Amino acid sequence: MSNPVTNASEQRRIVVVPIGRPTFDLELGEQQVAAATAVLTGLGAGPSGEQRILTDVDELDARLDVALAGSESDPDVVVVLQATFSDSSLVGRVADRLGSPIVLWSFPEARTGERLRLNSLCGANLAAYLLRRRTHRVEFVHVDPSADAAADMVNRAIDRVTEAAPTAPGHGVAPSRTADLQAGRSIADRLVSHRIGVVGDPPNGFEPCVGDVDEMRAVTGIEVDRVPLTVLFDEADAAPAAVRAATIERVRASMDVDDETADAGLDESIALHSGLRALADRHGWSALATRCWPECMTEYGGAVCTPMAMLTEDGVPGVCEADLYGAATALVLREIAGSDPFVADLVDCDEHDDTSVVWHCGVASVTLADPDVRPVAITHPNRHRALANQFALRPGRVTVARLSQAGGELSMVIGGGEILRRPRPFQGTCAVLRWDQPVTAVLATVFGRGLEHHVGIVYGDYAAELESLAAAWGVPVIRLGVD
Repeated sequence: MSNPVTNASEQRRIVVVPIGRPTFDLELGEQQVAAATAVLTGLGAGPSGEQRILTDVDELDARLDVALAGSESDPDVVVVLQATFSDSSLVGRVADRLGSPIVLWSFPEARTGERLRLNSLCGANLAAYLLRRRTHRVEFVHVDPSADAAADMVNRAIDRVTEAAPTAPGHGVAPSRTADLQAGRSIADRLVSHRIGVVGDPPNGFEPCVGDVDEMRAVTGIEVDRVPLTVLFDEADAAPAAVRAATIERVRASMDVDDETADAGLDESIALHSGLRALADRHGWSALATRCWPECMTEYGGAVCTPMAMLTEDGVPGVCEADLYGAATALVLREIAGSDPFVADLVDCDEHDDTSVVWHCGVASVTLADPDVRPVAITHPNRHRALANQFALRPGRVTVARLSQAGGELSMVIGGGEILRRPRPFQGTCAVLRWDQPVTAVLATVFGRGLEHHVGIVYGDYAAELESLAAAWGVPVIRLGVD
């Protein structure tokens, strides 16, 4: 591999911070960290020492104390190695302690059809959202450290972030003058009567999921109800036996459920579905967002992936991680398209294939499954409790959107592409997506603007309708891969 090191890069003081989470594959992450550290050493980083993956703030603080010992100034740059998925709390702590610019380095992942072992890209996505909102200097690179281009890509990212002044993430653009304002107002009027339920609080370090209820009401007219997770558990306990039995029959009719999966939380998962259904009916919710992990699995004993997928199929879109604006996005897409939306993470990008993988643990409605392969029920890939759906989404044209709070400004993110007929890339519900724009351009928008890690997906082309709605609401538009 050629070494593109310049004299300037040799003189820079680089601190390397590898982060991850124990529920993902730390062993594979350590292999990537070792390879990435070797690249960074060639770019002028100091002695790496132990590069064990950091999984909590105390470990991070201890590592930074060692790295900063004897120095009176911040390092020139911090390179955060996103070994596996991690929430934004660790990167936020780095930014709290250091004014240094940050390069986020995430790693591609082999599409094996098995567990998503790293989910590195999604973790970096969360981190970028937080850093951009803080106007902290940040750059991003997504490359395997063994690739020939890795050293040059990382070096250029370091050059950019150390030479540029910190800037705000920028604003969206006004909707096109051709946007049909009357059509947008018609959609907006239909949404005013709706309510969204948020069950529990977003997990720590998931800032994109923290929604502003007053802003939601002021801009969209949508009302929001918040209830504690314990209320869901009480409702689940109270679910009638006959209702649970009928729901189990429905699940088995729509997908295969083996005995091992059933024994790992089927009854608890079905009870949670009944609890969510009861809450939605009582409050008149048109969509809901639930704190799905860890408590549903670790305390109650069942996953809410399949339950929320079933609610989506019944016309009440269910979204993970108590993501209020994700639920609002799903509601908007259902209102516009009249079909089931899917709110997913962007978990892998391959610039050579020019595709992305959109994925979530198992929350897509079975109506979205590729008809050539029967869906199956699985346990959650990381928490190992039932029920989660598993299938590849059917091929076809899709619209991708997000009612976004990125950069502290409400905007409508709009994109599109084609879901390809490909083997299921990972466990859970997912699809291989070829965007209308090059995947590298889409990543540039996501990370350059610090967009949320959740995007809404619906079949069909509804970009014009979304732009018209944005015009009616008076919010700017961000085009994925363009802006």
